[in-house]
Amino acid sequence: MAKQSEDLFEESSQGSVSAVTAIVFVLSFVLAMGGIVLASYGFNPSLGMSTELFIFAGGLAAATIGFALPFALLPKLGK
Repeated sequence: MAKQSEDLFEESSQGSVSAVTAIVFVLSFVLAMGGIVLASYGFNPSLGMSTELFIFAGGLAAATIGFALPFALLPKLGK
């Protein structure tokens, strides 16, 4: 964790963002937003009921993984 200081805009003691952190955040954003869009496609009355359920569940799973990645994976990697 960065040290606490009186200066508001002091340079971080941890350095810059690593490539792993940037890739995980981009992947998590794509999964979260794509999952929300996919879940919204699950409300299509022209599809069968079971197809609607699988599309909605897949979107919900993708969004959940997308939101969980930066909070679960990155701390374990130490990033």
